[in-house]
Amino acid sequence: MSFWDLFKSSNQKGGHLSGLHEKIKSLLPNSTEDEQILVACVAGLFARVIYIDFEVHKNEIVKMKDALDHWTNLPEKDINAIVEVSIQEIKDLAGLENHKYAKPLSEILPKDQRYGLLESIFQIAASDGTVDEKESEEIRVIATGLLLEHKHFISARASVMEYLGALRS
Repeated sequence: MSFWDLFKSSNQKGGHLSGLHEKIKSLLPNSTEDEQILVACVAGLFARVIYIDFEVHKNEIVKMKDALDHWTNLPEKDINAIVEVSIQEIKDLAGLENHKYAKPLSEILPKDQRYGLLESIFQIAASDGTVDEKESEEIRVIATGLLLEHKHFISARASVMEYLGALRS
């Protein structure tokens, strides 16, 4: 089973692209298969954290773009494509388990970029003013799936310490 089969509806037959794959291919027509999977997986992890409270905040979208600009070498058009796909497909993306996104990323990205992604996810979670316990726990599971150690999770979480809901009175 290919990565894209996760996004096919039950009535789609063999060679047809999933809706998500079609969107990514049209947004990034000159990209490789690995680049398209990277976009889908990053968008999926962002969606899992953003949509944990069942709403998308404007600040989360802005922070998503900033975070991608910070930790990747992607051109602006690719960053905008990731954000666009994340928002358009947020319900479907948030519905898949973290490991479906984390495994391909752990194969594609070196450890420093996976850690940068983890920091970015925390920044996005904090962009609405607080990182609540549900978001923090979701990110902890993501860190494990990205094959990062607990010290990486603690370090990334420390970057948003003032926003941690558990530490606020």
